[in-house]
Amino acid sequence: MWRSVKIIGQGGFGVVKMATVDQEDEDCHLPPVIAVKSAPLVHSESLQKEREAFSDLEGSPYLVHCYKADASEEDGVLYYNLLLEYANGGSLADRVKHGGRLCEEEARKHTKSMLNGLHHIHEGGYVHCDIKPGNVLLVDGAAKIADLGLAKKIGERNQKRSGLRGTTMYMAPGAVAEGDYGAKGDIWALGCTVLQLLTGKPPWDFKEKADDWNVLYRIGFSDKLPEITRSGMSEEAIDFLRKCLVRDPRLRWSSDMLMKHAFVTSSGKASAKKIARKAPEKSSSAAAVKEAASREDSLLFKPNQLLMMMKRRAQELDTCRAHKKKKGMGLGGPGPICA
Repeated sequence: MWRSVKIIGQGGFGVVKMATVDQEDEDCHLPPVIAVKSAPLVHSESLQKEREAFSDLEGSPYLVHCYKADASEEDGVLYYNLLLEYANGGSLADRVKHGGRLCEEEARKHTKSMLNGLHHIHEGGYVHCDIKPGNVLLVDGAAKIADLGLAKKIGERNQKRSGLRGTTMYMAPGAVAEGDYGAKGDIWALGCTVLQLLTGKPPWDFKEKADDWNVLYRIGFSDKLPEITRSGMSEEAIDFLRKCLVRDPRLRWSSDMLMKHAFVTSSGKASAKKIARKAPEKSSSAAAVKEAASREDSLLFKPNQLLMMMKRRAQELDTCRAHKKKKGMGLGGPGPICA
């Protein structure tokens, strides 16, 4: 038996509450405090799929634990609930918001945990599709990946619609341009997240009221990359980010490869002496972009291909807008776009 204490989050799926558990219940195997993710039963398809993903991926200490699902009634309405591990340290988004940029030692530790979590998700046959600081929670100081609401099985196509899936700021170019939501898309989002931890700033410098298509064009169809500011970062950190933030997913490192990178394997003591002092470059991964562009099968598009893709993605975005208007969601907000 659990009792709601307060609402700690909400989105298109429903709400997340902090709850206390009656420890006198003989059948109770839950901790005293949990998080409960709830939605009306008639609108709980997303939560039920999330429960399925948690079940398939259970066993990793780098993912928030899902204890079970249950149902409850409130004011005559039936609710579907996921009972989850409570994050007493908030999220990495909270950590950056209140503390600014993280020291490289802390960012290194959280990056290693995220990589382990992503490796487990990908080995389990899933793609997360919405990695960002707000979806990485801190439990007793340890970073754990949360929110599998947009997770999909690798190779699985969207059943109802082919709209954008994820949060714009962290979307990979292939997701915007082609609707490609593979494991390498999670790696791009990881790079954006780590960059934000190290700089204290969002990965892109979009203006708050930027036009939707200007944002999506820059991510999906230009040759731009999130800027990697060299000042204050070690060479190891810069190189790690460059392995993640490569527009061509074929040149982007996998979670397996990144787990062996010096940024996450070294203690950080040696790299602290190797802070980059070179002038900022216009493109943080210029060499990788040039390499991709030089290949005949590069993902950089010709004008006619670009126009066709933009028209197709415009139709998909209209579908997203209609769906989100129905649910009361917003494209430019911090939450995910469409499932």
